[in-house]
Amino acid sequence: MKTFHIDRPTGFRLQSATDFYAQFTPGSGMAAASTDGLVLAFRLDGTFAAVAASLREEGERLVVDFAGTDDAGAVHRQIARILGLEADADAWRELGARNATVGALQREFPGFFTAAKSSPYDAATWAVIAPRMPMNLAAAVKNALARTHGDAVRLGGVEHRVFPGPEALARLERCEGLADEKVARLRGVAQAALEGRLDADVLRGMSEEVALRELQKLRGVGPWAASHIYYRGAAPVDALPTAEPRVLHGLAHALGVAAVTPEDFVREAEGWRPYRMWVAVLLSRHLARTDGWRSPGLAEERTRSGRALAKRVCAGRAREPGLPSFHA
Repeated sequence: MKTFHIDRPTGFRLQSATDFYAQFTPGSGMAAASTDGLVLAFRLDGTFAAVAASLREEGERLVVDFAGTDDAGAVHRQIARILGLEADADAWRELGARNATVGALQREFPGFFTAAKSSPYDAATWAVIAPRMPMNLAAAVKNALARTHGDAVRLGGVEHRVFPGPEALARLERCEGLADEKVARLRGVAQAALEGRLDADVLRGMSEEVALRELQKLRGVGPWAASHIYYRGAAPVDALPTAEPRVLHGLAHALGVAAVTPEDFVREAEGWRPYRMWVAVLLSRHLARTDGWRSPGLAEERTRSGRALAKRVCAGRAREPGLPSFHA
């Protein structure tokens, strides 16, 4: 076990992120929350080494104990992306002071910056596993794959099972609870990861439209799945997810109106720059506290939103000749 420290950004509370992961089923197996802190188990960017990291607060510092790699810098960078520690905390607070909607959300979830998936690879596997099955069942399938095909990392005397890396996933032939097509899609995700096509820095270096378009070249990945991989996996700070209707529902509830159109959403979000993605996550959390999280018709709304996103992405393609490759 090795240790490093992070200066705790002004206003950040580790307990707020811990509370989020305690209720975040899509993060099942990636994050273990307790009153003592937060443990993250993930594949390291670049090498896909199995890593476990335990975070706790000590005064003005975050103490990070980790195992599975010697590369403290890589672990630091990835945790900073996952929890939003890489951004300007003062600018985030100032945004809440000048924008009433953001300020109300910050007060509702004090000390919370953001909480993403560990990587685009992690997000992509969930985007393949989860559709058309109950979330708790999808989490059970993901955890079973970690037990049978993943790696064990011991940290502080506790064993953590980490979801299989792309080399192991590329060899997967079948999985109980998953159709053969989903297994084939998981192998496609693995191959894309090995080729560098799911690297967070590469995806963040592209425009949203280019990244979303490239991600839809993966087998079985449509607009919603591409959005999940990009927005929740690569975790850009200032990006706007438009294919997830729950964010719009969250905004409507926060504003106290019956509904918000996609056009209203985009206009309102201009006032959230440069933290539009962080605000979108808070809106989702806000909605999760209401009956609106399970609002009927969400699947149909998501389909319509996906079609609209696909049209926007296609329009962007016509405007951008000579697109960069994933290895550019």
